[in-house]
Amino acid sequence: ALWEKGDFTRIAQSMRKSGETLAKGLGITKDLKVLDLGCGDGTTALPEAKLGANVLGVDIASNLVEAGNKRAKEAGLTNCRFQEGDASSLQELKADSFDLVVSIFGAMFAPRTFDVANEMVRVTRPGGRIVMVKWIPNDPTLVAQILKVSSAYSPPPPEGFISPMTWGVESNVIERFSGAGISKENVSFARETFTFEFPGTPPKFVDAFRKFYGPTMNAFEAAEKNG
Repeated sequence: ALWEKGDFTRIAQSMRKSGETLAKGLGITKDLKVLDLGCGDGTTALPEAKLGANVLGVDIASNLVEAGNKRAKEAGLTNCRFQEGDASSLQELKADSFDLVVSIFGAMFAPRTFDVANEMVRVTRPGGRIVMVKWIPNDPTLVAQILKVSSAYSPPPPEGFISPMTWGVESNVIERFSGAGISKENVSFARETFTFEFPGTPPKFVDAFRKFYGPTMNAFEAAEKNG
């Protein structure tokens, strides 16, 4: 419901250039089998396919899956397709199916964190790679601050809720992948900046988040109800 609310494709437009840059750094080779998990409408999935990979994009939001398939078709990419799925329960995907599993600000929002790690490891072939990009809690940059402000106004989460921002803490990542059988030595971290490019003023960008980004929409609605 959160990700089908509004229209995340409008926000994703400001992420395209960084998505392409990120994909170029993944070391993709022709015919590499890639799972892009929590893929949205294909901000990294399409660039991965353009680099020659066979890409499956999986997202929980049906509207984003539809948008991704439309974008792939318009780009003439027969090696990129999208389907609905839950990052914490990928039962429709076989074990050891992918050379590379990528999740760019996607699977971090799935509530069952250990199940997410288990599923990502299960569908990755032995010797394959998993690459996750996550926002860092309390980081001074855009999205971490948007989510922090949004949570201050939103209704309290359900009991047992685990913040997606906990994926931005290294010890949590090690614990979750250790639980899936990956040794600490095989988990590494790097900090990078993901840039949003928006052809307008900061207030107009805030307005786009207010109208089209689920968490921010909820925060504004809650703030209005609370006066």
